[in-house]
Amino acid sequence: MDGGDLVVDGTRIAAVGAPGELSGEEVDRTIDTTGALVLPGLVNTHQHDWYIYGKGLGGNMLLEKWISDCLFPLKSHITVDDLRLASELASLDMLRGGTTTSVNHQVNETTLSVEEAILQPVAETGIRQYFGKVIRPSDVATGYEGAQESFERWDGYANGHVRVGFVLEATAHWVQVGTCTPEMVLGGQKLAVAKDTFVTSHIAGGTMSETVGYLKFVNAMGRTDLQFLHQLGVLDDRWILAHTINPMGNDLDLIAESGSTVAHTPSSEAARGGGITPVKHMLGNGVRVAIGTDGPMVDLTNDMVEQLKWTRLLQNQVTLDPDSIPLEKIIAMGTEDGAHAVRAGDLFGSLEVGKAADIAVFDLATLHASPVYRPLSTFVHAARGRDAKHVMVDGEMLVENGKFTRVNDLYVTDLLRQAGERGKALARRAGLITSD
Repeated sequence: MDGGDLVVDGTRIAAVGAPGELSGEEVDRTIDTTGALVLPGLVNTHQHDWYIYGKGLGGNMLLEKWISDCLFPLKSHITVDDLRLASELASLDMLRGGTTTSVNHQVNETTLSVEEAILQPVAETGIRQYFGKVIRPSDVATGYEGAQESFERWDGYANGHVRVGFVLEATAHWVQVGTCTPEMVLGGQKLAVAKDTFVTSHIAGGTMSETVGYLKFVNAMGRTDLQFLHQLGVLDDRWILAHTINPMGNDLDLIAESGSTVAHTPSSEAARGGGITPVKHMLGNGVRVAIGTDGPMVDLTNDMVEQLKWTRLLQNQVTLDPDSIPLEKIIAMGTEDGAHAVRAGDLFGSLEVGKAADIAVFDLATLHASPVYRPLSTFVHAARGRDAKHVMVDGEMLVENGKFTRVNDLYVTDLLRQAGERGKALARRAGLITSD
C-alpha cells in the first residue's frame, strides 16, 4: 500500500488521490498520517449500550442461563439515569476505538422520556446511532402508536446522526412464549416499510440444546427462524439478523435471496459457548455479513477491531484455512457492509468523494503492531481499537491524537467512577452481588 491523499470539505469527502496528487489543493490544515492506516469509520451493527454495567457478571454461564440469571435481573432493575450514563460512556468507548456508527438494539420497552435519556448523550458525543425501538405484541392493539411516535420524534435527531428503526424479536423461543406474534411482525414490518427504515432481530442464536437451546424451539415450532420470516413474507434487505449462529436447512438461501444482513458478533458467541457462525459459508452463499460487538456484559468489549480479528481467526480454525476470508473483505464487513445493513451505503462506509467524512486513522507505529510489512494484515491481527489516533464524523474531529475533542480526561474519569458506582448498585438491586 502506497498511501494517498484525501481532502475533507465541511461534512463530506471532497477528493481522494494518489500520494501528492492533491498537494495543490488549498486547505486549512493538513494531518500527517505517516505510519497509520486511514479507513472509513467502523460500523457496529449490533450493540447494547447499557450492557457496560454487566461486565464480568456472566461468569461461566452458557447463553440461556446467562439470559435468565444475569441479563433479565439487570434489565428489570435498571433506571433511566443508569441508561443515560451508559449511553454516553458506550458512545465514547466506541468512538475512541474508531467506531463512528452503531446500532443500539433495545431489549427494554421505552417511552419518549427514556429515549431522550438514551439519545441526548449520543448527540453530545457526536457518534451516529441507529436506535432500535422495541415493538411488542401489545403494540398491535394500539396501532403501533408508540413506535410511530418515537420515529417521528427522534429519526433525524442530532443533525441526522440519530436514525430510528424497529426491533422485532422473531426467534422461535420468543414466539413460543408469546413475546412475538405473526401479527406483531407483519405490522412492524409494514411500519418499517412505510418509514423506509431498518429492522433488527436476534435470530437463530443460542446453544443447539434440545432441552434449553435453539434446537428445542425449532423442534417445537417445526420451522427455523428464517423460515418463519420467509413464510410471513417480511424478510427483505431492511432486516439485520443478529448472531444467526445456527442456520439450518435452506436458511442461507433465504437470507441471500432477501438481501438481509447477518450481524456477526464473534467474541460474544465464543464467550457464551453459543457456537461459531459459519461466516465463510455464508459469504460463499451470497449472504452479506457485517460485524457487531453485542455489548460488554456478554464478552467485556465494545472493540470493533477485536471483532475483525476474532472473525478471521475463528473462520480460519473451522475451515482449517489460514486465509479463510480475504483481509479486504474482513475490513469491508466492519465498514461498507455495515453501512449497507443500516441502509446508508450511499452516505458512509467507504472513502469516496461525496460521502460523509466518517474516518478513522489507526496508528500502526506501535509496540504491539510494528514492524509493519502488510498494513491490512497488521491492522486485522495486531491492532487494537485504542490505536485509533484520529476519528472524524461528518467532518468533525471527535478524537484527535488519541484525545476526545468535546470532553477532557477528567470528565471521562468521572464518568467511569459514576459507572462503577451505578453498576454495583444495579447488581445489588438485581441480587447478583451482595457487597462491593
